[in-house]
Parts: sequence; C-alpha cells; structure tokens
Amino acid sequence: MRPLQPLLALDIGSTKIACAVGVPHQQTPGFELLGSSLVNYPVRSSVWLNDPLMVSRAIEQAVEAARGTADCYRALVAMNHPQLSGEVVQVAIPLGDEPVQVRSQDLHRLQASALHQVLGIDREPLLVQRLGCTGNGFDRVRDPRGLLATRLSGTFHVVSMPMAARRAITQMVESAGVEITRLSYSLPGALAGVGDSELAQQRVVVIDIGGVSADIGLVVEQMLQRLRVLPWGGMTLAEAMAAQLRVPVDQAMSWSLQGTGCRKPDVRAIVQQHWDQLIEAIATVTQGEPLPDRVIVAGRGGLMDGLAEWIESTTKIPTSVGLSNRVNRLGDVPQQVGLATAIGLLEMATQQATPRLRPDHLFNRLLHRTRTILTEYF
Repeated sequence: MRPLQPLLALDIGSTKIACAVGVPHQQTPGFELLGSSLVNYPVRSSVWLNDPLMVSRAIEQAVEAARGTADCYRALVAMNHPQLSGEVVQVAIPLGDEPVQVRSQDLHRLQASALHQVLGIDREPLLVQRLGCTGNGFDRVRDPRGLLATRLSGTFHVVSMPMAARRAITQMVESAGVEITRLSYSLPGALAGVGDSELAQQRVVVIDIGGVSADIGLVVEQMLQRLRVLPWGGMTLAEAMAAQLRVPVDQAMSWSLQGTGCRKPDVRAIVQQHWDQLIEAIATVTQGEPLPDRVIVAGRGGLMDGLAEWIESTTKIPTSVGLSNRVNRLGDVPQQVGLATAIGLLEMATQQATPRLRPDHLFNRLLHRTRTILTEYF
C-alpha cells in the first residue's frame, strides 16, 4: 500500500509561527506526529501583518525546522485577526409546491443565501457552520438531506475576515515556498489540539488570547455557536502597561505575565481591567444558553499567572489551559500551548481514515483575485 503524504499545519499568529508535520494513519483516523517547531518573530509589534517579509521568513524557518526529511509543501493554515467578526443569520429558500427531498444542492443554495446576507464587499468567509435546519415536520436538524419539505430554513454562524488580510496571508505563505491547501479559523483548531474526546459532546467556552486580540467562542458539540473578538492581547496589554507606567515594553511584558500576583498595585489594576473584559465576553456569548461545561484558555497570552484560576473562581465554570496531550513531551509549557492549534489542525484533518485535501483550483484563485481588484478599484 502506498504511504500517505505527510500533512503540514501552520498556525500564523501575531507574535509567532507554529508548525507541525504529521503523517495520517493508513486504516484508522489519526496521525503520527513527525515534527514541530515554534518560531517567534524577531520584532514584536501590536500591529498585525505590518511586516510581510518578516512573517514570510519566520514561516520558512518554522517549516524547515519542523518537517525534517518530510517532503511536504502544501499546508493547512489557521489564522485569526483583530477585525474578525461572527454573525448568526437565519435564511430560507423555497423547494417546491409539494414536499420534496432536501438535496445537497439545496443546502448549498441555503448557505449561499446566508453569505449573501452577511458578507460585505470587502469581507470573505473564514468559517461557515450550519447550526440547524427547519422544514416540514423537522426542526433544528443539522443535516436534513433526505427529509421532505416545501420550504427549507437554516441558521448559520459565519465568521468573516477582511479580504486584505486573506490576501496578505496567502502572499506570505506562498513567498515562503508553501501552498495553502486550506485556510481556516484558529479557534476550532485550538480546541481540537487539546485532544480530549469528552469535549466533543460538551458545551465549551474557548478563550484564545494571542498577541493583539482575544477570541472568545461558545462551542457546542464541536460547532462554534457564538463569537466575540476583543481588541487586546499579550502585546497590546504590555504596550498599554509600558505607556501608562513609563517602563520598557520588555519590563511591562514580564510584569503582565505575573498577572494579579504582581507586587505592584498599578500593574494589578491594569491587568484586572483587561481580565474583566474576558468575563463580560463570556457572559455575552453564553447569554440565554445553559451553563457551559468547561472553559479552555488557549494561546500564549493565556499563560498569565493565575488567569485560569481567576476565570474559574469568577464564573464558577471549570477552567483549564489548553495543552495538547501530543506535545507534552516536546518542551516547556509555553511551547506546548503555542503548538496546540497547529496540532489541532492535523487532528481535524485526519478524523477520517484517508483525508482528501486539495488546494484551491485555479478558477477559484482567479475569482478571488478578480474580486480583490474590483474592490480595490471601486
């Protein structure tokens, strides 16, 4: 039997590049981890995507360090952005005068209608999830194919991103000699990277704190139901602290990692102010919903001392840091947390025994390029 091609996963963050390489199992779901790497940018900044050349070089270094002798140049890529937005939309389409079976093309029409209603001309979908469909005699069914209906209604959660950000990510990855097979949102990957099978049946709040943004999402049975993006992260907190206390950014970064345990009252006040926003965001995404089973804190910004314990004591929800059980032998805790999303991409891609991943067709690339040119021109 011909061996399967290794998979390359990239998590492109605002302060680092995380890379993981794995080969899928032949007969069973899952993969074997061949290598991983974590490369920090040489210059830290609270402005995301401000230096494409620097990011491209970091991607190249991370890929070379992770893949070793593995011959893989197509990558699963995850990203986030301070200007991401999530919106829940309800749409409906007619099927016929008499009840007919719901087909795959009907679901495509329903999703296209949702995207048409949500997306602006300068935005693209990063994640589209069908939360449920309603028709004649059925309600909130995620996959209604084969059921009978005259009219099909659906609820979708659409996470959209600026078109310029997608274009920049694509150019930076391709400049590093890697082709994007799939571009996805980092939050589901951060949850999948934990590798806990019980989470698949639970209601989980995932908090991904990066360098310049914090993403808070409610995931119910592996479906992202709600999302809120806060405009602060590890770097923005450190720079705000440095400006207010008039100290170097490196010193402020060290203080911020001490959390509310820092001896300086001014530092504790600034940290507390930012932490309070997380509690408000959790309340927003869980409003009207049953109490979540767990809170998972992902991203290296979540390593601030005492953050997970403080969230648990404030919300009364069991809270833990998102460490991947696959990488606990590879290094210290910051490395384990930093690699979790890249590992999660491989987990999601190999849930089936023989994953089939294809790069974007040339027609789709031309379509995206034409849309970009028209947007910039007008």
